[in-house]
Amino acid sequence: MRIIFQILSFISISFLFVFLSFPFGYFDSFEKIFLTSPSLVLFAAISSLSVFLPHLLFAAVFMLAAFLFGRIFCGWICPFGAVMDFAAFILKPFRKWKESEPSKRLLSKYILLFVFAALSIFGLQIVWHFEPITIFARFFNLSLFPFLNALLDKVFQYFIINHNIGAQLYSVISDNIFAAKQISFHYSLFFFLCFAIPLLLIVYKRRFWCRYICPLGAALGILSFKSPFGLKSKPCLNSCGRCRDICPSNAMRTDGSFIKSECIMCMECYGLKCKKAIAEVLPSQKESAQKVISRKQFLLWGAGIASALIVIGREKLSFFSAGRSSRINLLRPPGAVCNGNSFKQLCVRCGNCMKVCPTNALQPAGLESGFDGIWTPKLDASIGYCEYECNACGPICPTQAVRQMSLEDKKNFTIGKAEIQREICLPWSQGIPCLVCEEMCPIPQKAIEFLPETIKGVRIDVPFVKRELCIGCSICQNKCPVEGINKGIDVKAIFS
Repeated sequence: MRIIFQILSFISISFLFVFLSFPFGYFDSFEKIFLTSPSLVLFAAISSLSVFLPHLLFAAVFMLAAFLFGRIFCGWICPFGAVMDFAAFILKPFRKWKESEPSKRLLSKYILLFVFAALSIFGLQIVWHFEPITIFARFFNLSLFPFLNALLDKVFQYFIINHNIGAQLYSVISDNIFAAKQISFHYSLFFFLCFAIPLLLIVYKRRFWCRYICPLGAALGILSFKSPFGLKSKPCLNSCGRCRDICPSNAMRTDGSFIKSECIMCMECYGLKCKKAIAEVLPSQKESAQKVISRKQFLLWGAGIASALIVIGREKLSFFSAGRSSRINLLRPPGAVCNGNSFKQLCVRCGNCMKVCPTNALQPAGLESGFDGIWTPKLDASIGYCEYECNACGPICPTQAVRQMSLEDKKNFTIGKAEIQREICLPWSQGIPCLVCEEMCPIPQKAIEFLPETIKGVRIDVPFVKRELCIGCSICQNKCPVEGINKGIDVKAIFS
């Protein structure tokens, strides 16, 4: 039953990712998938000094489930864990895993959780890099989906052009699932590697990432240390070690006892039907396993470290944000939180806003705005522009780093201001007539106007920007006919 539930859960989550596109009207609560991670929600709230009660309450449901039943999310729901289990199943005929007794190495993920908590107090939120749901989301949104989109496009084009079949199906698919154009994202290969490397580690240890690194697993493990409902074990009479070797999370000992905070409720030991030590899903009796880390220890240590860090001060890590005080031309999605560095700390780099962008304009940033701004969404006018009739990026942001706005509010939200580059602009620099920027401007009153000027002895209409009307959508820059990287009009961000 567990495997069936895990498969159905994975298919459902993948289905939602596939159909996450603009315009959408079916999955307005899609972002709640990311709120299942208490570590992601809490650290984003702490680092940004922002608290969103509905988000915390939603995460609290899964925290309560872990407290009562153990790490059922890890073994039953987590999409990244499901992929690891499938990969282990494929490798099973070729790789026989023999497990040793649980070691102190299992503490490594709790240590990492402490580090992430400390950094979040300083205002540096990096848990998104190691959190399994965001790893899966980045890979799916920014690496796998563009690849599948390009592959299907080429396959359909081949059959349509060479065999005159598939045109209607191609139209249906391109209108509802995949884009009828090439889409790509910066760093897509790196996102693939971030997904693939943890999978390759299962050759060494099953669920290696879950055992030693995963911050979500550590958080749920602390909550489930004394879960009243879950697996229990009777004393083993022959110590054959079968249950220990079959456990993917290294939670079982040879004597039949197990570490409850490491158990992911996969039910593999129960499937053995061992008559000497039967595992059952019942209210737990007195736990016979030795403690790896107790909830009390974690809370006490965490409180002490948090107090010390708060005394030291959040600004001590300002060197991570080299771009905080510098003026950087980095356009953000409309609705992005512009209160100091809250946007960079709230953003969990899931890639949702980038995937739904209809023009492929939103791209993951590099180090342009500092280390703490890496992979946050930026608008790249060389690729696309902010569609005037679109407000899709707000509703699917899981942490409100990009606020949800009505379409009318979005149309009035300013992300930048256009500036004419007179040394490059065709009318200004060469006296060549050109009206593209004014024609493309979606503002009803037009944020660009043309006035007569004498250029090289010729009377010609040249463009001027009405800054009070410009919202920075960047369509003028994207459509500018000037060849090369530098265009005749450039949109400058009002915050980065």
